[in-house]
Amino acid sequence: MARVELDRVNKIYRGRGIEVHAVRDLSLAIEDGEFVAILGPSGCGKTSTLRMIVGLEDITGGEIRFDGRRVNELGPEARNVAMAFETYALYPTFTVFENLAFPLEVRGLERARIEREVREIARLLEIEDILGQKPGQLSGGQQQRVSLGRALVREPAVFILDEVMSHLDAHLKFRMLFELKRLHQRLGRTMVYVTHDQVEALALADRVAVMSNAELQQFADRDALYNRPANRFVADFIGEPPTNFFDARVVGEGGEVRLVVNGTGLAFRPDGQRRAVLARSGAREVTVGIRPQNLGIEPPDGACERIEAEVDIFEYLGETAILALRSGERAFRAVASPRHRYEPGTPLSLFYRPRDVMLFDPATGDFLA
Repeated sequence: MARVELDRVNKIYRGRGIEVHAVRDLSLAIEDGEFVAILGPSGCGKTSTLRMIVGLEDITGGEIRFDGRRVNELGPEARNVAMAFETYALYPTFTVFENLAFPLEVRGLERARIEREVREIARLLEIEDILGQKPGQLSGGQQQRVSLGRALVREPAVFILDEVMSHLDAHLKFRMLFELKRLHQRLGRTMVYVTHDQVEALALADRVAVMSNAELQQFADRDALYNRPANRFVADFIGEPPTNFFDARVVGEGGEVRLVVNGTGLAFRPDGQRRAVLARSGAREVTVGIRPQNLGIEPPDGACERIEAEVDIFEYLGETAILALRSGERAFRAVASPRHRYEPGTPLSLFYRPRDVMLFDPATGDFLA
């Protein structure tokens, strides 16, 4: 296992007079044995970051260290890093056993040890019954487990997973998420998982590094990302359905503060902590964020406030439902129980807790409270 540090790492691609800054001043410290996800949309720099950790890409600037040792100039074989890819990258003419054994044969291990370690990994991944088959005879999920096994059998210091769920159907993806989490708990290896899917990242990782436009936006655990996002991008990217955002005016009336949403009849009341932040900043305008899960048809426990809106669309999802709502010029969403159906045009009262109202700087998008 290893502690992986990225210290102000940069990656710039140059060619034909064009310069692309793919990763900008990225600093991360991944602890020994930690499971970290690098999350972000396509083109954000996450894959370039992964390839620099592995040693497949040269670093333009900064430093990468494994257990305090600089590895910038070392190739992948010297870093003891194993990768599993979204494309599986299995040898089609080899059996599953031969695919798993190959990294150990390259290291020159004796046959008895190769046999023992391959069968141990196969048992761990529950693929003992397909060791004699070739990749073309396997399902996508089986191929993915073989790909994972081939990386694991090397006993790497760092285990890299690159979009390994992207080709799996929803049911199999759920199973593989569970298996990956169980594997990490049993093995305790340092794992770095790259994905564009926030559900995968939140389900697996101890901490998540959220990237956008080549820069790190936030590196934190799930609770912080969900409840204390660093900025509007993180609040929007983390959570499903996405966070509702409203441009609002800060209006003080008789010692109370209301956040009046432009072009609507909506007004949110923040709690004491947020009122204090607004008072210190002197802000007259703010971006309000509230998650659809925090807007409900039934009053929640504790102190709550309400807003009025009209149903636009009722979206039934089985265990839950999503309400598309409208107030004046603004559309937004709430999560509701599927037990009751609401026709378009139905007026509704929606309840929220003032502590669930998030405030963002309208100019920078930074989280205020």
